[in-house]
Amino acid sequence: MIDVDGLISAGRGAKATVGIGLTGSALRATVDAMAPTSGGIQVWGFDDPVSMVRALEKGEIDAAIRGSMSSSEVLKALKASFGLMAIQRVAVMSSAEGRRFLLAPVGIDEGAHADARLKLATAISSYFSPLGWKLKVGVLSKGRLEDRERGNDIRRSIDEGEALTSKLVAAGLQAKHHTILIEDAVRESDLVLAPDGVSGNLIFRTLHFVGGHEAYGAPVVNIPRVFVDTSRAKADFSAAVLLAAGLVQKGVRPGGRA
Repeated sequence: MIDVDGLISAGRGAKATVGIGLTGSALRATVDAMAPTSGGIQVWGFDDPVSMVRALEKGEIDAAIRGSMSSSEVLKALKASFGLMAIQRVAVMSSAEGRRFLLAPVGIDEGAHADARLKLATAISSYFSPLGWKLKVGVLSKGRLEDRERGNDIRRSIDEGEALTSKLVAAGLQAKHHTILIEDAVRESDLVLAPDGVSGNLIFRTLHFVGGHEAYGAPVVNIPRVFVDTSRAKADFSAAVLLAAGLVQKGVRPGGRA
């Protein structure tokens, strides 16, 4: 069970300085959108990823949000500042019916193999554990169990899904292999684990930009500061600001490295 609404509510009552990769009218639109219910948040605009990430690393700001900056440039700055080989992040979403869930991996170069997805899922679980969230993980693969003979890639994905589910359970997480049935995974799980980052990115974009699902942002779960990734195609980043402020207010402090 996850309480995204409680996290956003905490953000509305937070006192936090949040940096965001926006300037000019785009920054003003985000500030105006959240102004009525977020009087304790200060939003600082940045036009350079390195400057924003350095401000985050030094504690000059409490949290940071990518905004409209280039994903590759921001991720490069995060890796350099925090000594990472890889970035681990998870999208916080709401279905059209109002069910909150998490989705990962969402970066096209993330989660390419089962071990990476195992590390990602356990890192996400640890990240949200200070909030008391106990995640039910829904593992996806590229076919139903009976579809193994329909191609080597499909068989490999199904076998990976089965093995990954067993490893997640062994690691102490509640997990179920939903095969290709994403509709069941979204309905029953707190964390939906895509077969790889490309699939996850396609799922995210389809749900959010085509299907109308709400996307609050994607916290990075393996740096010791609060950073929320966003899609630069968005016009309003107020939800991501409230999410970041809520994470600060609740004292979420990730620490592991990937």
